[in-house]
Amino acid sequence: MVSLNLIALISGALLVSAGPLVRKNEDCDTSNAGIDLPANQTALVAPATAPLFILLGVGIQNYTCSGTTFASIGAVASLFDISCLYPEEFATVQTTAFNIWENAHPDAPATAIGGRVGAPNLDGFHYFVTSPSGTGISPKWDFTSEKFAGNANAFVLGAKTGDILAPTDHATNIDWLQLTAVQGELASGIFRVDTVGGQPPTSCVAGDAPISVKYTSKYYLY
Repeated sequence: MVSLNLIALISGALLVSAGPLVRKNEDCDTSNAGIDLPANQTALVAPATAPLFILLGVGIQNYTCSGTTFASIGAVASLFDISCLYPEEFATVQTTAFNIWENAHPDAPATAIGGRVGAPNLDGFHYFVTSPSGTGISPKWDFTSEKFAGNANAFVLGAKTGDILAPTDHATNIDWLQLTAVQGELASGIFRVDTVGGQPPTSCVAGDAPISVKYTSKYYLY
């Protein structure tokens, strides 16, 4: 398990002021890197346009014991640009990264994993914040401290619009998701696909401590 305090490692970097857009690194061409979704479902609908960003997420899913089962309380992940891995290493990068992440030293940061799979460019972070309604939490993809450092609008806050079980080993791998932007200028839509890991144990006992479960996935931002 990984400490829930990992979010503290990135929180200080996220307090940035608005400023001119400055790219940290150039992306590779993503015009042919369309998202690959299962054919036997309608909950996730691939856009007709090319993605703006294709990212490898490396991090943790956080859970608390609610009754006799674990309930999600958000996630924290580092986001790496994998556009330049297309097409050779692209299909399996999430699995390769997960194997490294799963076997890493407990104190090893997620930010170190990208470079070990040929994706050294850290674009930003994924984490959860209080929802705009003031109730519950919402997922956020934030490039304000890395790729677009100084641009306070380089983020997207998402609301889930589609959800399917992972096509393979869904007892271990978290769901695939489609989300629509509700705040921010980074993207208008987000997909989480090709997930590896992240699922909690099937049961817990009231009073059990919160847990963190390692995962990797691809994130497509449109």
